[in-house]
Amino acid sequence: MEDANLDHFLKVAQDAVRTAGEQVRKLRPQAQIRMRKEDGDLVTDGDLAAENHILSLLEHEFPRHGYCSEERGESHVNAEYVWILDPIDGSKYYAGNVPLYALSHALRHHGEFVLGVVYAPESGQMFSAAAGRGSALNGRRITCSSVNTMEHATLCLEIPNRGASRADRQSALPRLGALLDQAFRVRIIGVSALGLCLTASGGFDAYVNLGGPPDPVDYAAGWVVAREAGADVRLIGRHLLAGPPELCRKIRDIIEI
Repeated sequence: MEDANLDHFLKVAQDAVRTAGEQVRKLRPQAQIRMRKEDGDLVTDGDLAAENHILSLLEHEFPRHGYCSEERGESHVNAEYVWILDPIDGSKYYAGNVPLYALSHALRHHGEFVLGVVYAPESGQMFSAAAGRGSALNGRRITCSSVNTMEHATLCLEIPNRGASRADRQSALPRLGALLDQAFRVRIIGVSALGLCLTASGGFDAYVNLGGPPDPVDYAAGWVVAREAGADVRLIGRHLLAGPPELCRKIRDIIEI
């Protein structure tokens, strides 16, 4: 991929999530829940507005690209370039007027995640990254934590929800307990994109998903941001980890994956 193309793709993605994010932020006080999915997840006016805005822009700008989006589904997913979109990660917070949600937008090229943008409209935080370019928060370079001991580590966890399998729920409990015993702090925010990006910027020392097999729509953009910030990012079986390599190795030993 030519550098000029990557620069252009990144700018389009940033502009798209910023303008869509401002729309959903203004809509939030009046946003309505449009449906509840089988797993209990919500779809709001904001989800649909953000998705329509971003996909309309992408279809106009890149008519030969495919996409995979949380609400609309997939189109041309075997194309050279495929955009991966979660219009609002944290719809449950958005619907409840809790300002903890983000728009998550990634690009896959020949099967590899090469670009990620995550925008939190309420805080104005724009995390962005492209392959080989490093990661930035509002244009300033970020790097992941250098903590490598559990007693000093603050972890961002994801745990299974009601829609997860019984096996995933049962396996998560002893692993959660083991991490509580050894980490300095464990926090659960329930927004994968933000958890990964806050790990990329050093706010959390590592991100650990114990909630069963994650969906690329939820983690693709955060994966790129964390990876380009120097984190070791791995999908191991049904678990996603990100953080300093040595710390991640210790976490894997603790939770036995």
